[in-house]
Amino acid sequence: MRILYFSDNYAHNVMGTKRSIMEELERRKHTVIYQHRSKLPDILKLIKTYEVDQVWLAHSFALLSPEIKKKAGVPIVGFGFSDPNRFSPMRLSGYSVYITNHYATYAKYKDRLPVHYNPSACDLGFHKKLDVEKDIDISFIGLAEHPHLKNKRSRIDIIKRLQRETDFNIQVWGQGWKNGKIEGQEFLSVINRSRIGLDIQDAGSPLSHRMFEYSACGTPIIVRNRPEVERVFKPGEEILVYDRYEDLRDKVSWYLNSPEDLEQIGLNALEKCAKKHDIRHRVRDILKFLDKEFTEGGSDE
Repeated sequence: MRILYFSDNYAHNVMGTKRSIMEELERRKHTVIYQHRSKLPDILKLIKTYEVDQVWLAHSFALLSPEIKKKAGVPIVGFGFSDPNRFSPMRLSGYSVYITNHYATYAKYKDRLPVHYNPSACDLGFHKKLDVEKDIDISFIGLAEHPHLKNKRSRIDIIKRLQRETDFNIQVWGQGWKNGKIEGQEFLSVINRSRIGLDIQDAGSPLSHRMFEYSACGTPIIVRNRPEVERVFKPGEEILVYDRYEDLRDKVSWYLNSPEDLEQIGLNALEKCAKKHDIRHRVRDILKFLDKEFTEGGSDE
């Protein structure tokens, strides 16, 4: 299959989902013609030039009008990597099918348009367990102030409070933090050097990529408790969850003083990633979904 793939280089050096999907397609012998999303206005010309079978809009801001979709003459596959934060029902009119990272969005719109649930994933070609010393008790990697959190400073507030109230070695990286951003092998090393990873989200936030990255390295991660988490990992066995700050503080304290239990959770998480959450599983399921919609009597309009 020849796929015209509109995307960008976000998280490129840590094998973010958009890059991982593209490379997995190529491993499966599909021809992927990459175009930066800024080239979207040239879509009709590019479809004709490259004689593609499908167009994949692998970016939350890659939108088409219904008129352009109709003129395209090939299936238009829309992706949402930041749902529900950047989702609007209006965008669906420009797609033949929609692939969302958020289960509630899938459930709400699956009867309006063919929709596939595609949670984040790891890429075991990059995310892996390393034989390094665990010299960081708790690590956090991400924006200090996140625009989609109800309290944009909640990450700063929680981490500063943990640093005040515990004696653990807590290290943070990302935009807005003193250590700054990290990527590539440094990113992978920090995850592996950590005894616990910390993911700070709201109760209604979609699943983060960080959940799968830490898990794929065999490093346990603690995340905000919400129903979607239980769809991919077993709380208490493959992942740690918390409801309130006090719950978070008490759980990390207990598990950091129970190293054997903590190690087993990390190993369980790694095993689950290898069985169900590698990018090869996500692309396999996307292709099955598309084959059903476009080959077995489905419409490309």
